[in-house]
Amino acid sequence: MNYAVVVAFLMWAAAGWAQDGPSVRITQSDGSVEIRKSGAQAWKPAKEGDALERGDTVAAKDKSAALLLWSNGGMVKIYPNTEITLAGVSFDLEKKMENTIVDLQKGRMFVKAQVPEHLFTDFRVRMGTHDVRTQGAEFAIRHDPDKKSYTAWSVFGRLVSDVGTERVRIDGGAQATVGAGAKPDVKAMDEKVRQSLAKVSKDLGGSLLLEEFTAPTGGKLVAKIGGLTNRRGNTPYKVNFKALVGGGSGKLKSVGWDFGDGESASGKEAEHTFTQGLYVVILRVEDENGMKASAQTGISVEADCGC
Repeated sequence: MNYAVVVAFLMWAAAGWAQDGPSVRITQSDGSVEIRKSGAQAWKPAKEGDALERGDTVAAKDKSAALLLWSNGGMVKIYPNTEITLAGVSFDLEKKMENTIVDLQKGRMFVKAQVPEHLFTDFRVRMGTHDVRTQGAEFAIRHDPDKKSYTAWSVFGRLVSDVGTERVRIDGGAQATVGAGAKPDVKAMDEKVRQSLAKVSKDLGGSLLLEEFTAPTGGKLVAKIGGLTNRRGNTPYKVNFKALVGGGSGKLKSVGWDFGDGESASGKEAEHTFTQGLYVVILRVEDENGMKASAQTGISVEADCGC
């Protein structure tokens, strides 16, 4: 798809989100994709630009696919013979948290549960008696309602599922199959599958979680905070940060960290333990010629984030 179109749509949607709350729209519809509005019996053909409301169901028929876009940047690619319902999407201003619940009735989808670095997300996929949640992962998931089972593949970030009394964590590069009455099967992802899913992510615009970061020496000095894929955690939460820097002279004069709680550190890598609360972490760098750059990210520390 044309990523420039997605960026333009995001800018437009973000303006509406600021006043009306998060929104979800169909930005790509290939083949026979239909919508059934909440409370309705009849299906209608889906069109690019259609807005989804709570309780609306989208179905991609045979040889069809669709792409849903959240106004804060999240994406869901729906594959053929898949049916999903938007059970809810809301924003908690105090926690700066976007909450999404999607019911996957059948089929498979690819999810980029991403938001800007100053916000947080809780993205949940429900499948009958099972559910999977994430705070910002990119993953594929397939649900077989007849077998009452699902398989999830985490490309980047962590997925969490409570199976009975067991909390199953599926980290980047792993997959898990969960079925009724069976012990969850968590294992490393097949390399060909990983490469295929990484390509899907790249085709959808790349990942906010990747630490691939380059800028030519001699150009503008730029900085990014790396080292973490989970920006939410339980108190006390220890985080390892990494300064990703490019451009400028190629030689750094200083690298400084402000953790948002009165503490600071220096160096390209820093470790810090946070207590419960919301924090804005700021990275500041300067090269030998006095050129400066900065970056920031949010950290949420909770009593129990379910992570």
